[in-house]
Amino acid sequence: MKYSKNSSGYDYRQKVIGNSDCSADALRTKILNSKNTEEIYEIKGNKYYITKEMSVTDIPEDLKPGDALLFERGGVFRILWHQGIDLPNGVIIGSYGVGDKPRFYGSQRNFADNSLWEKVEGKDNIIRTFLHGGNAGNIVFDDVACLGVKKWSLDDVKENYDFFYDCDEYLYLYYEGNIGEDFKSIEISQREILITYGSDCIVDNLCLKYTGAHAVAAKHGTDNTRVTNCEIGFIGGSMQFGKTRFGNGIELPIGATRATVKNNYVYQCYDAGITFQSWSSCGKESHYHDIDFSENLIENCCYGIEYFTTNTEGSGLYSDYKNISFKDNIIRFSGYEWSQLQRPDPWMTSHIRGGQWAYMDDCENFTITDNVFDISRACIVFWWWHDESKNVIHPEPHKGLTVKNNTYYQAPTPDKRCMTFHENIPVCAENEAEFLQAVKLFDKEPAKAVWLEQPDITKG
Repeated sequence: MKYSKNSSGYDYRQKVIGNSDCSADALRTKILNSKNTEEIYEIKGNKYYITKEMSVTDIPEDLKPGDALLFERGGVFRILWHQGIDLPNGVIIGSYGVGDKPRFYGSQRNFADNSLWEKVEGKDNIIRTFLHGGNAGNIVFDDVACLGVKKWSLDDVKENYDFFYDCDEYLYLYYEGNIGEDFKSIEISQREILITYGSDCIVDNLCLKYTGAHAVAAKHGTDNTRVTNCEIGFIGGSMQFGKTRFGNGIELPIGATRATVKNNYVYQCYDAGITFQSWSSCGKESHYHDIDFSENLIENCCYGIEYFTTNTEGSGLYSDYKNISFKDNIIRFSGYEWSQLQRPDPWMTSHIRGGQWAYMDDCENFTITDNVFDISRACIVFWWWHDESKNVIHPEPHKGLTVKNNTYYQAPTPDKRCMTFHENIPVCAENEAEFLQAVKLFDKEPAKAVWLEQPDITKG
């Protein structure tokens, strides 16, 4: 690749060297080599096998509870604009066959083809391609380099990998080279949730990449769901509203009960790797009960795990947390994702991100235990609680919250902040003593806490 760096300053060749490499490698191998869905889950209804030669348009329209959609390993299934998979209640989606997990891409095609691009008259080094549906969130080159930098006008497209799309559904890209010769693949991620699922659904053993929205999202208020054994990467960046961008790996919105997210490998997300969240504009109460996020490997996301609800006096809405468990996850390199230098709020980057709007009087048995937190570019935890109706910060932490036995590796961050927990005042750390003090604000019984003089980053 001729140019490894984009105009935001991100260089895809620079890698953080972790302190949990052996554990992370073992978990990644376990996830990528998991058994087929039929060997893990009992399927009581009809089985529909989608071969590599078929597409998502071949999914039956009359799926019933107990049925399973099984996609052939080694296949690539492209999900076009407004063609995201919508699973009705009680349906399983998973894999069969041999080879790599079936891949679902939110990119219309491989754009590494000169015939798909044309030069823009009067604009040096700017080419354009037709992109039905527009709203591109990111561009990934050669399957490894998420180098696209989203611009808000054509006049701002000035350096390699800058891109802009217009109302006429053209995407403009600046590139000083030959797009067809220099790359084997170019995937343009558009705003489309790849898989949406209802209650009693299972999402298992899939590879989900290249969408500008979320990879997997539950419907509002689901019950009894599982997302397991999936690989999810290069997610988000599309416009949500105004100039606000978004995109999570796995999302549980507006309430969920009995939800398991386990044994997934999630990386390079614009926002969170895994999240549950609700917001007052939806006008609904939200309840999160019996939520299990465990044994996931989350790397290079803005937030490893994010959660928030709106529960304020006078809002008329009620939210609660009961029996929430984050256990045995490995969360690494938060803030070293493709989008960090394009974000308006890089200081919020953290392994654990709790919404400041979510002071929970009603919190019961919320545990964060036995996880590994390995190098954040900003805070280890960013979570303070604020009563919007009174515009005050509550004096006490959440009732029912237990944090213990987690492992921490951290080095000085660009602005020295290390922990924002409880009060909206970041605690900085420039040495081991300050780091240990910051950790114990959150976790009074850590399994291990290791201070590094500087993050170990390869130069590429």
